[in-house]
Amino acid sequence: MNKILARGGIEFLAVLLGITMSFNVDEWKQDKEIEKRLKSDYINIQKDLKKDIILLERVLAVQKESFESGLKALEMIKNKEKFDYKKFINNLSNVWNSSTFFGTSSAYDASVSSGRLTYFGNDEIANEIGIIYGHFYSRMDLNGEQLDSFWYSGDFGIKYFGSDPFEPETKKANLKKIFFNDYLGALQTFIDEIQRFYIGKAENALNQMKKVDLLLNEKIKEL
Repeated sequence: MNKILARGGIEFLAVLLGITMSFNVDEWKQDKEIEKRLKSDYINIQKDLKKDIILLERVLAVQKESFESGLKALEMIKNKEKFDYKKFINNLSNVWNSSTFFGTSSAYDASVSSGRLTYFGNDEIANEIGIIYGHFYSRMDLNGEQLDSFWYSGDFGIKYFGSDPFEPETKKANLKKIFFNDYLGALQTFIDEIQRFYIGKAENALNQMKKVDLLLNEKIKEL
């Protein structure tokens, strides 16, 4: 009787051990699969970031050149003794550009929707990535639309695109508009507020993007 009970106990333990080992193996396989997919998420997010970093650097270079030209144009309006119509028109022409940044978030969105980044990813990295897409990209989209609305809604009332700004009648009309208070106010709002803010936000976004790029480099090596 004791032998039967002992044998039954051993068989029970063997079955229990087998079930436990099987469960642990399955869990290990699931963890490895999640880890594999998470690594793929990190790689894809980094690919998007690297492309966006290059794009944003180009946009910043154009915006800063535009900003400097705008400041020179404003300075000439404020100090009439320094006003040079030809230089003013050239500077104003450099202010207008269509270089704004709209980031790529497809890889990030896919990882978040799967739950891998937020539930299984490294909390520090997930938070730093989230700052880019949840804060900077949404703000850059909004500020970019503001810039575009100024550029595409008109030419600040000065004729220099599609016409000869040095033609006598055009020049006369332009000069009248340039020294009108509403024109000065509109141009200054654009240069000193909207564009300056956009450049500052873009620089902060770029710094965060480069920071996350380095964090992802290290994490991908670990996985």
